[in-house]
Amino acid sequence: MEQIRDPGTLLNQIMAAAEKAGAKNIRVKGDIQWDGKNVPIIKILFRSKPENPRVLLSAGIHGDEPAGPHSVLSLLHSSKPSPFFSLLQEINLDLLPLINPSGFEKNTRENTDKIDLNREFAKGHPAFEVRLLMDDLRHKRYDLSVEFHEDIDARGFYLYEHFPDMKDPFAPSIISRLEEEGLTILKDPIIEGMPAQNGIIHPGKGRKRSFFRRHGWPMAIYMFRHGTPRTITLETPTMAPLDERVRMHRLALETALENLTQSMKK
Repeated sequence: MEQIRDPGTLLNQIMAAAEKAGAKNIRVKGDIQWDGKNVPIIKILFRSKPENPRVLLSAGIHGDEPAGPHSVLSLLHSSKPSPFFSLLQEINLDLLPLINPSGFEKNTRENTDKIDLNREFAKGHPAFEVRLLMDDLRHKRYDLSVEFHEDIDARGFYLYEHFPDMKDPFAPSIISRLEEEGLTILKDPIIEGMPAQNGIIHPGKGRKRSFFRRHGWPMAIYMFRHGTPRTITLETPTMAPLDERVRMHRLALETALENLTQSMKK
């Protein structure tokens, strides 16, 4: 997959692919302006039956993690039938493909104002991009939130899964799926300062609440605190080729959605 470096170009391709894939609606949540440029934050809606589970998929909150938005484009370009398009018939999907367009263009973790957007979700006056999201999401209810991320230092894939009762985790099947496909899993016992097992971190089991009070809430914690019962953050290794990172994201998402739809049928 060829990397697209201009956020406007990437979003135009994502929107065109979403319309072709049957998106119900594409909404502009607000425009981000920097250096004389104007790029929207968009939300794409796919709908099936009202009773089907609701899923939020987001990408690009850190500008130096291009695999997430490219994975969204790859999913939308999937040939029909494909696992992703089959799963779209069983869920209602809200998609935020590129949250930090200014950081994406500059290839920086932070936005153009040097703010890490993924530490702004507990602030009374967050960055403009985060305020747009909070205004939109605080009254929504999802069954699952999945975020596409990358880790510049990681030697393999890992993930965070956060849910209250710790029953029926999705993470082990995601790891197994990637290993079956020959993809590398980071198996360090400590990842990002938290205990990890076989590439899986459960944030509530290792990192104290004081950490998030000091450093700020990420989006996953915000979603959990506002009623999403399960959040999954996927971390691919930036040092791997883009095509491999995209493949990791796709396989992990498809496996999570398979777990969700099966659990809702029980």
